Amino acid sequence: MGPNPPPEIERRAGPRPPGAERGTPHRPVSVLLIDDDPDDHVLTRELVGDIRGGGFALDWAPSYDAGRDAICAGSHDIYLLDYRLGARTGIELLEEVHARGCFGPVILLTGQGQSRTDLEALNAGAYDYLEKTGLTPALLERAMRYALVQHRAAAELEHKVRERTEELAKVNDALREVNRRKDEFLSTLGHELRNPLAPILNGLEIMRLAADNPDTVARQRERLERQVAQMTRLVEDLLDVSRITTGKLRLTREPTSLNEVLDSAVEISRPTIEKAGVELTVDGPRDAVTLLADRVRLAQVFSNLLNNAAKYTEPGGKVSVTAVAEGGRATVRVRDTGVGIPAELLPKIFELFTQVDQTLNRSQGGLGVGLALVRRLVEMHDGTVSARSDGRGAGSEFTVTLPITGVAPSR
Repeated sequence: MGPNPPPEIERRAGPRPPGAERGTPHRPVSVLLIDDDPDDHVLTRELVGDIRGGGFALDWAPSYDAGRDAICAGSHDIYLLDYRLGARTGIELLEEVHARGCFGPVILLTGQGQSRTDLEALNAGAYDYLEKTGLTPALLERAMRYALVQHRAAAELEHKVRERTEELAKVNDALREVNRRKDEFLSTLGHELRNPLAPILNGLEIMRLAADNPDTVARQRERLERQVAQMTRLVEDLLDVSRITTGKLRLTREPTSLNEVLDSAVEISRPTIEKAGVELTVDGPRDAVTLLADRVRLAQVFSNLLNNAAKYTEPGGKVSVTAVAEGGRATVRVRDTGVGIPAELLPKIFELFTQVDQTLNRSQGGLGVGLALVRRLVEMHDGTVSARSDGRGAGSEFTVTLPITGVAPSR
């Protein structure tokens, strides 16, 4: 039973056991008659009392206001509502409680045999419509049980609709976030592809004007090569993302030395690290650790992590790589003393097109796809990758674990 009903309601049934569920054998179904006629109350009480097997307890609300408050309080399981309530009608009461957002299984009772009243009742939200003339206990019981079933079904449907609406709202929020990040990515992509074009065009013009000066041409050629290499890296990242999302990326796995993979990654990343002005230390495993891996792709994983560390570390900062092997797995940690990762960004740092705030990384370039590539390539090697940071300015640490096929003492 819901909140206590208004004091105007007259109790005719015994007390309901505390905590009893409605519709169970432990208590009768509570019925409230909303009717201003005492004689009708007596007749209805007799009808309910004559229902075979019992199971129903009738209370009485003798006024419009008492009935309205009871429905809004959810005080009873079923409401028998008389059409005439003094100067007002049961239809008006139904319309008022629904306008207040109150709902319950209501059956309208009337002495008028008019179809118009029938339609008015159903349109106003009544579950059923019964004429008092010729009403029997069996008919009343059938209508009340049907109203209960309808109400429970409507409540279940409303619950499912609410759950589905919440799910759709979450999906819509996720889609909006994806769309926002896509727009940011396209903006970043345009910026990153445009940046090398100006120096390339300038270099070509200088080479044209200084065609008879070998030193000038050589310097501009080196400049062009650097810019083309940058554009090539961007395009390769995009192609890798496309291969991964379409399932076309394939690994060529073979026995591979972890130390060789790390050496290759450092070699790839050294220009970026030197340009960033950070100090790099590498502490590899003492023993020869063998992985079943694609050496090129695994080197790409660690070079991306090193590039990322250099990108977000101020000049004079430190980047370190440590690797150990134990329990049949190799663990490689890439640490930096850089700007750190905000706590709200950590859960999605490996998602496509996610970047730490550009104001924190000295506006260096990048498409925000490197860490997404790292995660997918590590997973394709049956490994895991995670990120940790104590927040802004506290640096960050990326940990990669990979299964190993063997460990041999180094000579």
